[in-house]
Amino acid sequence: MSESRAVPVRFAGLRAGSAPLSWGQHAIWKSIRWLGEESHYFNIPRAVPVPPGCPVDAVTAAVERLIHRHEALRSTFADTPAGPVQTVAGEGAAEVEVFEAGRPVPREEALELAQRLAGRAFDHATGFGMRYAVVTAGGEPVWLLLVVSHQCTDFFGIRVIEAELATLLAGGEPDPADWHPLDQARFQQGGEGAARGRASLDFWRRTLTRVPRSHFDFARTGGPADPADPGEPADPERFVRLRLDSPAGAVAADLLATRCQVSTSTVLLTAAAAVVAAYSGHDTAVLQLIAGNRNEPRLRGMVGAQTENALFVLNVADGTFEDAVRRCFLPGMSAYRFGEYHPPSMDAVHDEVRLHRGVGLDLSSFFNDVRMNDRWESLPETDGSAEQLAALAERSEISFIGAWPRQDAKYFVHVQYMPDTLHLFLMADTAYLPRPVVERLLRAMEALLVRSVHGEVGLREAAGPDRAPRPDGWVRADSCWFDLAETRRLVSAAAGGAEVRLSLAQDGPERLVADVTATAPGTAPEELHRAVVALVEHRTDAVAPHHYRVSTPSGELLAEGSGRP
Repeated sequence: MSESRAVPVRFAGLRAGSAPLSWGQHAIWKSIRWLGEESHYFNIPRAVPVPPGCPVDAVTAAVERLIHRHEALRSTFADTPAGPVQTVAGEGAAEVEVFEAGRPVPREEALELAQRLAGRAFDHATGFGMRYAVVTAGGEPVWLLLVVSHQCTDFFGIRVIEAELATLLAGGEPDPADWHPLDQARFQQGGEGAARGRASLDFWRRTLTRVPRSHFDFARTGGPADPADPGEPADPERFVRLRLDSPAGAVAADLLATRCQVSTSTVLLTAAAAVVAAYSGHDTAVLQLIAGNRNEPRLRGMVGAQTENALFVLNVADGTFEDAVRRCFLPGMSAYRFGEYHPPSMDAVHDEVRLHRGVGLDLSSFFNDVRMNDRWESLPETDGSAEQLAALAERSEISFIGAWPRQDAKYFVHVQYMPDTLHLFLMADTAYLPRPVVERLLRAMEALLVRSVHGEVGLREAAGPDRAPRPDGWVRADSCWFDLAETRRLVSAAAGGAEVRLSLAQDGPERLVADVTATAPGTAPEELHRAVVALVEHRTDAVAPHHYRVSTPSGELLAEGSGRP
Protein backbone atom coordinates (compact mmCIF):
# COMPACT_ATOMS: atom_id res chain seq x y z
CA MET A 1 0.00 0.00 0.00
CA SER A 2 1.10 3.58 -0.61
CA GLU A 3 2.19 5.97 2.11
CA SER A 4 -0.67 6.99 4.34
CA ARG A 5 -2.01 10.45 4.97
CA ALA A 6 -3.67 11.61 8.18
CA VAL A 7 -7.09 13.22 8.23
CA PRO A 8 -7.96 15.05 11.48
CA VAL A 9 -11.36 14.48 13.07
CA ARG A 10 -12.23 17.29 15.48
CA PHE A 11 -14.87 17.55 18.19
CA ALA A 12 -15.94 20.34 20.54
CA GLY A 13 -18.75 21.40 22.86
CA LEU A 14 -19.22 17.95 24.40
CA ARG A 15 -19.52 16.86 28.04
CA ALA A 16 -16.17 16.72 29.81
CA GLY A 17 -15.20 15.55 33.26
CA SER A 18 -13.06 13.34 35.47
CA ALA A 19 -13.90 10.54 37.89
CA PRO A 20 -12.29 7.48 39.43
CA LEU A 21 -12.22 4.52 37.11
CA SER A 22 -15.31 2.36 36.94
CA TRP A 23 -14.74 -1.14 38.28
CA GLY A 24 -14.42 -2.64 34.82
CA GLN A 25 -11.95 0.05 33.79
CA HIS A 26 -9.96 -0.53 36.97
CA ALA A 27 -9.80 -4.28 36.35
CA ILE A 28 -8.22 -3.96 32.90
CA TRP A 29 -6.05 -1.02 34.05
CA LYS A 30 -4.28 -3.36 36.48
CA SER A 31 -3.44 -5.80 33.68
CA ILE A 32 -2.34 -3.09 31.25
CA ARG A 33 -0.10 -1.47 33.84
CA TRP A 34 1.38 -4.87 34.71
CA LEU A 35 2.28 -5.62 31.08
CA GLY A 36 3.71 -2.15 30.41
CA GLU A 37 5.17 -1.91 26.91
CA GLU A 38 3.81 -5.38 26.18
CA SER A 39 0.24 -4.17 26.78
CA HIS A 40 -0.37 -4.10 23.01
CA TYR A 41 -1.49 -7.67 23.79
CA PHE A 42 -4.77 -6.00 24.83
CA ASN A 43 -5.23 -4.15 21.52
CA ILE A 44 -8.05 -5.53 19.37
CA PRO A 45 -7.88 -5.05 15.56
CA ARG A 46 -11.09 -4.85 13.55
CA ALA A 47 -11.98 -4.31 9.88
CA VAL A 48 -15.40 -2.78 9.09
CA PRO A 49 -16.50 -2.93 5.43
CA VAL A 50 -17.35 0.40 3.83
CA PRO A 51 -20.41 0.40 1.55
CA PRO A 52 -19.69 1.10 -2.15
CA GLY A 53 -19.93 4.76 -3.10
CA CYS A 54 -19.10 6.05 0.39
CA PRO A 55 -16.35 8.71 0.02
CA VAL A 56 -13.52 9.30 2.51
CA ASP A 57 -15.28 12.39 3.87
CA ALA A 58 -18.33 10.30 4.72
CA VAL A 59 -16.18 7.71 6.50
CA THR A 60 -14.41 10.32 8.61
CA ALA A 61 -17.80 11.91 9.33
CA ALA A 62 -18.99 8.54 10.66
CA VAL A 63 -15.91 8.35 12.88
CA GLU A 64 -16.56 11.88 14.09
CA ARG A 65 -20.17 11.00 14.92
CA LEU A 66 -19.03 7.89 16.77
CA ILE A 67 -16.59 9.94 18.87
CA HIS A 68 -19.35 12.41 19.67
CA ARG A 69 -21.63 9.61 20.80
CA HIS A 70 -19.26 7.68 23.09
CA GLU A 71 -17.18 9.35 25.78
CA ALA A 72 -14.87 6.34 26.14
CA LEU A 73 -13.48 7.11 22.67
CA ARG A 74 -12.24 10.50 23.87
CA SER A 75 -11.02 9.52 27.35
CA THR A 76 -7.55 9.35 28.84
CA PHE A 77 -6.46 7.40 31.90
CA ALA A 78 -3.75 8.11 34.45
CA ASP A 79 -2.59 7.19 37.93
CA THR A 80 -2.87 9.89 40.60
CA PRO A 81 -2.05 9.93 44.33
CA ALA A 82 -5.76 9.34 44.98
CA GLY A 83 -5.92 6.40 42.54
CA PRO A 84 -6.37 6.03 38.78
CA VAL A 85 -8.79 8.42 37.08
CA GLN A 86 -10.54 8.73 33.73
CA THR A 87 -10.75 12.11 32.04
CA VAL A 88 -13.28 12.74 29.27
CA ALA A 89 -12.31 15.44 26.77
CA GLY A 90 -15.06 17.82 25.65
CA GLU A 91 -12.98 19.07 22.75
CA GLY A 92 -9.99 17.81 20.83
CA ALA A 93 -9.13 15.75 17.79
CA ALA A 94 -8.42 12.25 16.59
CA GLU A 95 -6.71 11.15 13.38
CA VAL A 96 -7.82 8.80 10.63
CA GLU A 97 -4.99 7.41 8.50
CA VAL A 98 -5.82 6.81 4.85
CA PHE A 99 -3.97 4.05 2.96
CA GLU A 100 -4.29 3.69 -0.82
CA ALA A 101 -4.11 0.06 -1.95
CA GLY A 102 -4.58 0.64 -5.68
CA ARG A 103 -6.50 -2.64 -5.97
CA PRO A 104 -9.25 -4.63 -4.23
CA VAL A 105 -8.31 -5.66 -0.69
CA PRO A 106 -9.66 -8.92 0.77
CA ARG A 107 -10.75 -8.99 4.40
CA GLU A 108 -7.74 -11.09 5.45
CA GLU A 109 -5.31 -8.47 4.12
CA ALA A 110 -7.25 -5.64 5.77
CA LEU A 111 -7.09 -7.46 9.10
CA GLU A 112 -3.34 -8.01 8.65
CA LEU A 113 -2.88 -4.24 8.32
CA ALA A 114 -5.09 -3.66 11.36
CA GLN A 115 -2.98 -6.18 13.29
CA ARG A 116 0.19 -4.29 12.37
CA LEU A 117 -1.38 -1.04 13.55
CA ALA A 118 -2.22 -2.82 16.83
CA GLY A 119 1.40 -3.78 17.42
CA ARG A 120 2.33 -0.88 19.69
CA ALA A 121 0.93 -0.04 23.09
CA PHE A 122 -1.26 3.01 23.69
CA ASP A 123 -0.09 5.82 25.94
CA HIS A 124 -3.35 6.19 27.82
CA ALA A 125 -2.23 9.21 29.81
CA THR A 126 -1.79 11.39 26.72
CA GLY A 127 -3.95 9.84 24.00
CA PHE A 128 -7.26 8.13 23.37
CA GLY A 129 -7.48 4.34 23.23
CA MET A 130 -8.52 4.10 19.57
CA ARG A 131 -6.75 4.14 16.21
CA TYR A 132 -8.62 4.59 12.92
CA ALA A 133 -7.53 3.93 9.35
CA VAL A 134 -9.28 3.83 5.97
CA VAL A 135 -8.11 1.55 3.16
CA THR A 136 -9.00 2.84 -0.30
CA ALA A 137 -8.86 1.21 -3.72
CA GLY A 138 -8.57 3.76 -6.52
CA GLY A 139 -9.54 6.49 -4.06
CA GLU A 140 -12.74 4.73 -2.95
CA PRO A 141 -12.86 3.50 0.69
CA VAL A 142 -13.29 -0.26 1.08
CA TRP A 143 -12.36 -0.84 4.73
CA LEU A 144 -12.46 1.15 7.95
CA LEU A 145 -9.83 -0.31 10.27
CA LEU A 146 -10.01 0.03 14.05
CA VAL A 147 -7.50 -0.67 16.78
CA VAL A 148 -9.29 -0.70 20.12
CA SER A 149 -7.52 -0.74 23.45
CA HIS A 150 -9.20 -2.94 26.03
CA GLN A 151 -8.88 0.04 28.36
CA CYS A 152 -11.21 1.92 26.04
CA THR A 153 -13.83 -0.82 25.86
CA ASP A 154 -14.41 -4.54 26.10
CA PHE A 155 -15.61 -6.93 23.38
CA PHE A 156 -19.25 -6.08 24.09
CA GLY A 157 -18.48 -2.42 23.44
CA ILE A 158 -16.59 -3.30 20.28
CA ARG A 159 -19.70 -5.00 18.96
CA VAL A 160 -21.64 -1.80 19.69
CA ILE A 161 -19.03 0.20 17.78
CA GLU A 162 -19.13 -2.13 14.77
CA ALA A 163 -22.93 -2.12 14.63
CA GLU A 164 -23.14 1.67 14.94
CA LEU A 165 -20.48 2.22 12.28
CA ALA A 166 -22.43 0.00 9.89
CA THR A 167 -25.50 2.16 10.54
CA LEU A 168 -23.61 5.45 10.23
CA LEU A 169 -21.81 4.43 7.04
CA ALA A 170 -25.19 3.51 5.54
CA GLY A 171 -26.47 7.01 6.33
CA GLY A 172 -28.52 6.08 9.39
CA GLU A 173 -28.45 7.20 13.02
CA PRO A 174 -28.14 4.71 15.91
CA ASP A 175 -30.27 4.93 19.04
CA PRO A 176 -29.14 7.54 21.60
CA ALA A 177 -26.12 6.68 23.76
CA ASP A 178 -27.01 8.07 27.18
CA TRP A 179 -24.90 6.05 29.66
CA HIS A 180 -21.12 6.23 29.79
CA PRO A 181 -18.26 4.97 31.99
CA LEU A 182 -18.27 8.32 33.83
CA ASP A 183 -21.89 7.66 34.83
CA GLN A 184 -21.11 4.05 35.71
CA ALA A 185 -18.21 5.05 37.96
CA ARG A 186 -20.41 7.50 39.86
CA PHE A 187 -23.19 4.91 40.17
CA GLN A 188 -20.75 2.43 41.73
CA GLN A 189 -19.56 4.84 44.41
CA GLY A 190 -22.71 4.63 46.52
CA GLY A 191 -26.22 3.25 46.97
CA GLU A 192 -27.28 0.26 44.91
CA GLY A 193 -24.04 0.14 42.95
CA ALA A 194 -21.82 0.00 46.02
CA ALA A 195 -24.12 -2.57 47.69
CA ARG A 196 -23.78 -4.83 44.67
CA GLY A 197 -20.02 -4.67 45.00
CA ARG A 198 -20.11 -5.52 48.71
CA ALA A 199 -22.26 -8.59 48.02
CA SER A 200 -19.70 -9.79 45.48
CA LEU A 201 -16.85 -9.30 47.94
CA ASP A 202 -18.70 -11.35 50.55
CA PHE A 203 -19.28 -14.16 48.04
CA TRP A 204 -15.59 -14.29 47.06
CA ARG A 205 -14.49 -14.15 50.71
CA ARG A 206 -16.73 -17.09 51.67
CA THR A 207 -15.75 -19.13 48.64
CA LEU A 208 -12.00 -18.57 48.74
CA THR A 209 -11.79 -19.85 52.32
CA ARG A 210 -12.80 -23.38 51.26
CA VAL A 211 -11.61 -24.10 47.71
CA PRO A 212 -8.18 -25.20 46.40
CA ARG A 213 -5.88 -22.20 46.34
CA SER A 214 -4.39 -23.28 42.98
CA HIS A 215 -4.56 -25.89 40.24
CA PHE A 216 -0.78 -25.63 39.94
CA ASP A 217 0.28 -26.89 43.35
CA PHE A 218 2.69 -29.43 41.87
CA ALA A 219 6.31 -29.63 40.78
CA ARG A 220 7.23 -26.98 38.21
CA THR A 221 9.10 -28.33 35.18
CA GLY A 222 11.12 -25.18 34.51
CA GLY A 223 11.37 -21.39 34.81
CA PRO A 224 10.91 -19.21 37.89
CA ALA A 225 7.66 -19.33 39.84
CA ASP A 226 7.14 -15.66 38.90
CA PRO A 227 7.82 -15.02 35.17
CA ALA A 228 8.39 -11.33 36.01
CA ASP A 229 11.29 -12.19 38.37
CA PRO A 230 13.98 -9.65 37.42
CA GLY A 231 16.68 -12.10 38.50
CA GLU A 232 15.72 -14.62 35.84
CA PRO A 233 16.16 -14.33 32.06
CA ALA A 234 12.81 -14.03 30.29
CA ASP A 235 11.76 -16.94 28.12
CA PRO A 236 10.03 -15.41 25.07
CA GLU A 237 8.01 -18.60 24.57
CA ARG A 238 7.16 -19.45 28.16
CA PHE A 239 3.44 -18.90 27.55
CA VAL A 240 2.04 -20.55 24.44
CA ARG A 241 -1.41 -20.58 22.88
CA LEU A 242 -2.58 -23.56 20.84
CA ARG A 243 -5.87 -24.02 18.98
CA LEU A 244 -7.87 -27.19 18.58
CA ASP A 245 -9.93 -27.24 15.37
CA SER A 246 -12.47 -30.00 15.97
CA PRO A 247 -15.65 -30.64 13.95
CA ALA A 248 -16.24 -33.68 16.18
CA GLY A 249 -16.02 -31.52 19.30
CA ALA A 250 -18.65 -29.15 17.90
CA VAL A 251 -21.05 -31.96 17.01
CA ALA A 252 -20.55 -33.66 20.39
CA ALA A 253 -20.99 -30.43 22.37
CA ASP A 254 -24.16 -29.70 20.41
CA LEU A 255 -25.60 -33.16 21.10
CA LEU A 256 -24.72 -33.00 24.81
CA ALA A 257 -26.18 -29.51 25.18
CA THR A 258 -29.46 -30.64 23.63
CA ARG A 259 -29.63 -33.73 25.80
CA CYS A 260 -28.80 -31.88 29.03
CA GLN A 261 -30.92 -28.83 28.09
CA VAL A 262 -28.04 -26.41 28.60
CA SER A 263 -25.98 -24.17 26.33
CA THR A 264 -22.94 -25.45 24.46
CA SER A 265 -20.97 -22.86 26.42
CA THR A 266 -21.92 -24.70 29.63
CA VAL A 267 -20.74 -27.99 28.10
CA LEU A 268 -17.38 -26.49 27.09
CA LEU A 269 -16.90 -24.77 30.46
CA THR A 270 -17.50 -28.10 32.20
CA ALA A 271 -14.91 -29.76 29.96
CA ALA A 272 -12.30 -27.09 30.72
CA ALA A 273 -13.02 -27.37 34.45
CA ALA A 274 -13.05 -31.17 34.57
CA VAL A 275 -9.76 -31.52 32.69
CA VAL A 276 -7.76 -29.08 34.81
CA ALA A 277 -9.15 -30.54 38.04
CA ALA A 278 -8.42 -34.13 37.02
CA TYR A 279 -4.91 -33.24 35.85
CA SER A 280 -4.09 -31.32 39.04
CA GLY A 281 -5.61 -33.91 41.38
CA HIS A 282 -8.39 -31.81 42.90
CA ASP A 283 -12.01 -32.68 43.64
CA THR A 284 -13.09 -29.09 43.05
CA ALA A 285 -12.47 -27.04 39.93
CA VAL A 286 -11.83 -23.32 40.44
CA LEU A 287 -11.79 -21.09 37.37
CA GLN A 288 -12.25 -17.42 36.69
CA LEU A 289 -14.81 -16.53 34.05
CA ILE A 290 -15.08 -13.26 32.18
CA ALA A 291 -18.27 -11.55 33.36
CA GLY A 292 -19.74 -9.07 30.88
CA ASN A 293 -21.76 -7.29 33.61
CA ARG A 294 -24.23 -5.83 31.11
CA ASN A 295 -27.54 -7.20 32.35
CA GLU A 296 -29.16 -3.77 32.69
CA PRO A 297 -30.58 -2.15 29.54
CA ARG A 298 -28.58 1.06 29.99
CA LEU A 299 -25.32 -0.92 29.87
CA ARG A 300 -26.01 -2.87 26.71
CA GLY A 301 -25.28 0.07 24.45
CA MET A 302 -22.41 1.49 26.53
CA VAL A 303 -18.96 1.64 25.00
CA GLY A 304 -16.53 1.12 27.86
CA ALA A 305 -14.66 -1.50 29.88
CA GLN A 306 -17.25 -3.29 31.97
CA THR A 307 -15.98 -6.87 32.21
CA GLU A 308 -14.45 -8.34 35.36
CA ASN A 309 -13.45 -11.78 36.54
CA ALA A 310 -16.09 -14.05 38.06
CA LEU A 311 -15.31 -16.91 40.46
CA PHE A 312 -16.60 -20.30 39.25
CA VAL A 313 -16.44 -23.39 41.46
CA LEU A 314 -17.60 -26.85 40.40
CA ASN A 315 -17.59 -30.10 42.37
CA VAL A 316 -15.96 -32.77 40.20
CA ALA A 317 -15.26 -35.30 42.94
CA ASP A 318 -17.44 -38.04 41.53
CA GLY A 319 -19.93 -38.97 38.86
CA THR A 320 -19.71 -38.66 35.09
CA PHE A 321 -18.96 -35.76 32.81
CA GLU A 322 -22.64 -35.54 31.89
CA ASP A 323 -23.51 -35.31 35.61
CA ALA A 324 -21.12 -32.38 35.90
CA VAL A 325 -22.62 -30.67 32.85
CA ARG A 326 -26.08 -30.88 34.42
CA ARG A 327 -24.90 -29.36 37.73
CA CYS A 328 -22.73 -26.66 36.11
CA PHE A 329 -25.52 -24.16 35.45
CA LEU A 330 -26.12 -22.91 39.01
CA PRO A 331 -22.44 -22.42 39.90
CA GLY A 332 -22.08 -20.53 36.63
CA MET A 333 -24.98 -18.24 37.45
CA SER A 334 -23.58 -17.59 40.93
CA ALA A 335 -20.23 -16.70 39.43
CA TYR A 336 -21.72 -14.14 37.05
CA ARG A 337 -24.04 -12.74 39.72
CA PHE A 338 -21.07 -11.86 41.90
CA GLY A 339 -18.69 -10.74 39.15
CA GLU A 340 -18.96 -6.98 39.71
CA TYR A 341 -16.84 -5.34 42.41
CA HIS A 342 -14.24 -2.69 43.24
CA PRO A 343 -10.86 -4.27 42.29
CA PRO A 344 -8.78 -2.69 45.10
CA SER A 345 -11.36 -3.94 47.61
CA MET A 346 -11.10 -7.40 46.04
CA ASP A 347 -7.32 -7.21 46.46
CA ALA A 348 -7.94 -6.58 50.16
CA VAL A 349 -10.20 -9.67 50.31
CA HIS A 350 -7.42 -11.74 48.73
CA ASP A 351 -4.94 -10.40 51.31
CA GLU A 352 -7.37 -11.25 54.11
CA VAL A 353 -7.92 -14.81 52.87
CA ARG A 354 -4.21 -15.27 52.18
CA LEU A 355 -3.33 -14.39 55.76
CA HIS A 356 -6.20 -16.40 57.24
CA ARG A 357 -5.45 -19.58 55.26
CA GLY A 358 -1.71 -19.12 55.05
CA VAL A 359 -1.51 -19.73 51.30
CA GLY A 360 -0.69 -17.88 48.14
CA LEU A 361 -3.89 -17.55 46.11
CA ASP A 362 -3.19 -18.56 42.53
CA LEU A 363 -6.44 -18.12 40.62
CA SER A 364 -4.74 -18.57 37.27
CA SER A 365 -7.21 -20.89 35.49
CA PHE A 366 -9.70 -19.16 33.17
CA PHE A 367 -12.49 -19.87 30.72
CA ASN A 368 -14.01 -17.42 28.26
CA ASP A 369 -16.49 -18.06 25.46
CA VAL A 370 -16.44 -15.05 23.11
CA ARG A 371 -18.91 -16.46 20.58
CA MET A 372 -22.04 -14.50 19.75
CA ASN A 373 -23.82 -17.69 18.65
CA ASP A 374 -24.15 -20.57 21.09
CA ARG A 375 -24.84 -23.12 18.35
CA TRP A 376 -22.90 -23.79 15.17
CA GLU A 377 -24.76 -22.94 11.97
CA SER A 378 -23.10 -25.35 9.50
CA LEU A 379 -22.17 -28.49 11.39
CA PRO A 380 -21.08 -31.52 9.32
CA GLU A 381 -23.97 -33.78 8.45
CA THR A 382 -23.86 -36.79 10.75
CA ASP A 383 -26.20 -39.15 12.54
CA GLY A 384 -24.19 -38.65 15.71
CA SER A 385 -23.15 -42.28 15.89
CA ALA A 386 -19.96 -43.25 17.68
CA GLU A 387 -18.47 -44.35 14.36
CA GLN A 388 -19.17 -41.07 12.61
CA LEU A 389 -17.92 -39.03 15.58
CA ALA A 390 -14.71 -41.08 15.56
CA ALA A 391 -14.31 -40.40 11.83
CA LEU A 392 -14.86 -36.68 12.39
CA ALA A 393 -12.30 -36.68 15.20
CA GLU A 394 -9.66 -37.84 12.73
CA ARG A 395 -10.03 -34.46 10.99
CA SER A 396 -9.12 -32.54 14.16
CA GLU A 397 -5.99 -30.42 14.10
CA ILE A 398 -3.94 -28.51 16.67
CA SER A 399 -2.20 -25.31 15.58
CA PHE A 400 0.32 -23.01 17.25
CA ILE A 401 -1.13 -19.50 17.61
CA GLY A 402 1.44 -17.47 19.54
CA ALA A 403 3.91 -17.20 22.41
CA TRP A 404 4.70 -14.58 25.06
CA PRO A 405 7.24 -14.09 27.86
CA ARG A 406 4.61 -13.02 30.43
CA GLN A 407 0.91 -13.57 31.04
CA ASP A 408 -1.24 -13.47 34.17
CA ALA A 409 -2.77 -16.92 33.61
CA LYS A 410 -1.39 -20.45 33.62
CA TYR A 411 -4.40 -22.16 31.99
CA PHE A 412 -6.73 -20.05 29.85
CA VAL A 413 -9.32 -21.81 27.70
CA HIS A 414 -11.34 -19.71 25.29
CA VAL A 415 -13.74 -20.41 22.45
CA GLN A 416 -14.15 -18.50 19.19
CA TYR A 417 -16.90 -18.94 16.65
CA MET A 418 -16.60 -20.82 13.41
CA PRO A 419 -19.80 -22.01 11.71
CA ASP A 420 -18.76 -25.62 11.14
CA THR A 421 -16.16 -26.55 13.76
CA LEU A 422 -15.10 -26.01 17.37
CA HIS A 423 -12.22 -23.58 17.76
CA LEU A 424 -10.98 -24.24 21.29
CA PHE A 425 -7.88 -22.37 22.43
CA LEU A 426 -5.61 -23.09 25.39
CA MET A 427 -2.99 -20.60 26.52
CA ALA A 428 -0.73 -22.16 29.14
CA ASP A 429 2.40 -21.57 31.21
CA THR A 430 4.92 -24.11 29.94
CA ALA A 431 6.85 -23.95 33.21
CA TYR A 432 3.91 -25.94 34.61
CA LEU A 433 2.33 -27.41 31.49
CA PRO A 434 4.97 -28.27 28.84
CA ARG A 435 3.77 -27.86 25.29
CA PRO A 436 3.17 -31.62 24.72
CA VAL A 437 0.95 -31.60 27.82
CA VAL A 438 -0.94 -28.57 26.50
CA GLU A 439 -1.65 -30.48 23.29
CA ARG A 440 -2.78 -33.56 25.22
CA LEU A 441 -5.09 -31.52 27.45
CA LEU A 442 -6.79 -30.05 24.38
CA ARG A 443 -7.18 -33.57 23.01
CA ALA A 444 -8.52 -34.67 26.40
CA MET A 445 -11.25 -32.02 26.24
CA GLU A 446 -12.23 -33.21 22.78
CA ALA A 447 -12.23 -36.87 23.86
CA LEU A 448 -14.33 -36.01 26.91
CA LEU A 449 -16.97 -34.44 24.66
CA VAL A 450 -16.96 -37.16 22.03
CA ARG A 451 -16.88 -40.15 24.39
CA SER A 452 -19.65 -38.72 26.59
CA VAL A 453 -22.16 -38.74 23.72
CA HIS A 454 -22.40 -42.53 23.78
CA GLY A 455 -20.96 -43.55 27.13
CA GLU A 456 -20.40 -42.60 30.72
CA VAL A 457 -17.01 -41.01 31.24
CA GLY A 458 -15.92 -40.66 34.86
CA LEU A 459 -14.68 -37.25 35.93
CA ARG A 460 -11.44 -38.70 37.25
CA GLU A 461 -10.69 -39.85 33.70
CA ALA A 462 -11.20 -36.36 32.26
CA ALA A 463 -7.52 -35.59 31.67
CA GLY A 464 -6.76 -39.01 30.21
CA PRO A 465 -3.54 -40.60 31.54
CA ASP A 466 -1.83 -37.28 32.31
CA ARG A 467 -1.39 -36.28 35.93
CA ALA A 468 0.45 -33.38 37.55
CA PRO A 469 3.99 -34.29 38.68
CA ARG A 470 4.28 -34.59 42.45
CA PRO A 471 7.45 -36.34 43.68
CA ASP A 472 7.67 -38.04 47.06
CA GLY A 473 7.28 -35.57 49.88
CA TRP A 474 4.23 -33.76 48.52
CA VAL A 475 1.25 -33.93 50.87
CA ARG A 476 -2.19 -32.31 51.11
CA ALA A 477 -3.99 -30.30 53.78
CA ASP A 478 -6.86 -27.80 53.57
CA SER A 479 -7.50 -28.74 49.88
CA CYS A 480 -3.92 -27.73 49.01
CA TRP A 481 -0.98 -29.84 47.87
CA PHE A 482 2.51 -28.73 48.96
CA ASP A 483 6.12 -29.85 49.17
CA LEU A 484 6.77 -30.68 52.83
CA ALA A 485 10.54 -30.14 52.64
CA GLU A 486 10.23 -26.79 50.86
CA THR A 487 7.57 -25.66 53.32
CA ARG A 488 9.84 -26.62 56.24
CA ARG A 489 12.69 -24.62 54.68
CA LEU A 490 10.53 -21.50 54.33
CA VAL A 491 9.17 -21.75 57.89
CA SER A 492 12.73 -22.07 59.16
CA ALA A 493 13.78 -19.02 57.14
CA ALA A 494 10.85 -17.02 58.56
CA ALA A 495 11.91 -18.08 62.08
CA GLY A 496 15.47 -16.84 61.59
CA GLY A 497 16.96 -20.22 60.76
CA ALA A 498 15.34 -22.08 63.66
CA GLU A 499 14.98 -25.85 63.61
CA VAL A 500 11.50 -26.79 62.39
CA ARG A 501 9.60 -30.05 62.42
CA LEU A 502 6.35 -30.35 60.45
CA SER A 503 3.59 -32.88 60.96
CA LEU A 504 0.00 -33.42 59.83
CA ALA A 505 -2.43 -33.41 62.73
CA GLN A 506 -4.47 -36.59 62.95
CA ASP A 507 -7.20 -35.27 65.25
CA GLY A 508 -9.93 -33.78 63.07
CA PRO A 509 -9.49 -31.83 59.82
CA GLU A 510 -6.17 -31.97 57.97
CA ARG A 511 -3.88 -29.43 59.59
CA LEU A 512 -0.18 -28.75 59.23
CA VAL A 513 1.54 -28.26 62.59
CA ALA A 514 4.96 -26.63 62.96
CA ASP A 515 7.16 -27.31 65.99
CA VAL A 516 9.71 -24.52 66.07
CA THR A 517 12.79 -24.54 68.28
CA ALA A 518 13.31 -20.89 69.13
CA THR A 519 16.82 -19.53 68.80
CA ALA A 520 15.83 -16.25 70.43
CA PRO A 521 13.14 -15.29 72.95
CA GLY A 522 9.96 -13.51 71.90
CA THR A 523 9.01 -15.58 68.82
CA ALA A 524 5.23 -15.11 68.67
CA PRO A 525 3.02 -17.30 66.44
CA GLU A 526 1.34 -14.19 65.00
CA GLU A 527 4.63 -12.66 63.85
CA LEU A 528 5.94 -15.98 62.59
CA HIS A 529 2.77 -16.66 60.61
CA ARG A 530 2.91 -13.28 58.90
CA ALA A 531 6.54 -13.87 57.99
CA VAL A 532 5.76 -17.30 56.51
CA VAL A 533 2.78 -15.97 54.53
CA ALA A 534 5.01 -13.27 53.03
CA LEU A 535 7.37 -16.01 51.79
CA VAL A 536 4.68 -18.28 50.31
CA GLU A 537 2.58 -15.48 48.73
CA HIS A 538 3.72 -16.20 45.17
CA ARG A 539 4.42 -19.91 45.67
CA THR A 540 2.27 -22.88 44.69
CA ASP A 541 4.59 -25.46 46.29
CA ALA A 542 4.43 -24.31 49.92
CA VAL A 543 1.90 -23.20 52.55
CA ALA A 544 2.00 -21.71 56.02
CA PRO A 545 1.29 -24.10 58.91
CA HIS A 546 -2.13 -24.06 60.53
CA HIS A 547 -0.67 -24.23 64.03
CA TYR A 548 2.65 -23.25 65.60
CA ARG A 549 4.33 -24.54 68.77
CA VAL A 550 7.40 -22.55 69.77
CA SER A 551 9.70 -24.21 72.27
CA THR A 552 13.18 -23.81 73.74
CA PRO A 553 15.95 -26.25 72.78
CA SER A 554 15.23 -28.02 76.08
CA GLY A 555 11.56 -28.50 75.15
CA GLU A 556 9.94 -25.77 77.25
CA LEU A 557 6.83 -24.47 75.48
CA LEU A 558 7.10 -20.70 74.94
CA ALA A 559 4.10 -19.95 72.75
CA GLU A 560 1.41 -21.78 70.83
CA GLY A 561 -1.34 -20.79 68.41
CA SER A 562 -2.49 -20.52 64.81
CA GLY A 563 -0.99 -17.08 64.32
CA ARG A 564 -4.04 -16.18 62.30
CA PRO A 565 -6.04 -13.00 62.91
